Amino acid sequence: MASVIEHHSHDVDDQAKALLGWRQTYEQLSGGRFRGSAWQFVMADGVLLRESTNRHLREQITPPPGHLVIAVPLAVTPGSVFAGRPLERESLMVLASQDEYEVVSAGQLDLIGLSVHRDVVEATLAPAKVEWLRRAERERNLALTPDVAAAIRQMLLAVCAEAERQLDSLAESVDESALLSATLTQTVVLAMAGDGTEHATSIPRRADTRLRVVKRAIEFMRANLHNDFGIPEVCAAAFSSRRSLQYCFEEFLHTTPQAYLRALRLNEARRSLKLHADQPITSLASRLGFSSASHFTRHYKLMFDELPSETLKLNCYGPVL
Repeated sequence: MASVIEHHSHDVDDQAKALLGWRQTYEQLSGGRFRGSAWQFVMADGVLLRESTNRHLREQITPPPGHLVIAVPLAVTPGSVFAGRPLERESLMVLASQDEYEVVSAGQLDLIGLSVHRDVVEATLAPAKVEWLRRAERERNLALTPDVAAAIRQMLLAVCAEAERQLDSLAESVDESALLSATLTQTVVLAMAGDGTEHATSIPRRADTRLRVVKRAIEFMRANLHNDFGIPEVCAAAFSSRRSLQYCFEEFLHTTPQAYLRALRLNEARRSLKLHADQPITSLASRLGFSSASHFTRHYKLMFDELPSETLKLNCYGPVL
């Protein structure tokens, strides 16, 4: 039987767990109170979904096993990136469950989409449409014409509203299947009509090289968050000069390597504070490379709009000195 699940959050880690069956990791990169929400219309073989966030984030996401996801932005802050390409209101996002994807939201990001089990895709669509979807999977981020992107947004919004209104009448699996198949077919038909990337490659080779520099740098940062290192060590791990590293981070993440490293450490500190109430804030600050507890507290407040001691109080009580 179909059901509606709504979720509202003020914490990026909590928001990352909101979508059923997804594996997701979110890092907050800009200061201010986070607000996120998720709405899901859950059926046996698919989900209509909508997710909204309000901050500069880096997201690593993997769809539910066996599912194919098609989504479009309802609202997106300029400068956002999906799969190494600009994410715009005319973008069509196509995600497969066997891959991990990277989204960088420059601020507000409101997505609406459809997650469908592959068995439904194969059983519903004609061979030509299935083949188009396979190519779209390889592209990941397709550019649609503005009128087609608008049509897909309006159609999905209308389907979500009508599905919720008629929730009780969708008690039978045959009704769910009809709704899912019709929505999938209409989305693909519209997208095929507005696909402007017929001869594009998945990502330009030089851009792909720069993106790999960023990924190597982030992998090194994550693996060494509790160690004492600086940007020269990051450059060595990424096989990049300092200037090139700076350029790559600004291109794909809209921040500097130094600011990203600080954001990683602040996000890690927040997770630690939520999990372990028996640790002094001074010790945590020192372990994560901050010069003093006051230095750590100042940056923490700027990032999350709350003090470390307030995070402890919201989750559990423990020492704060």
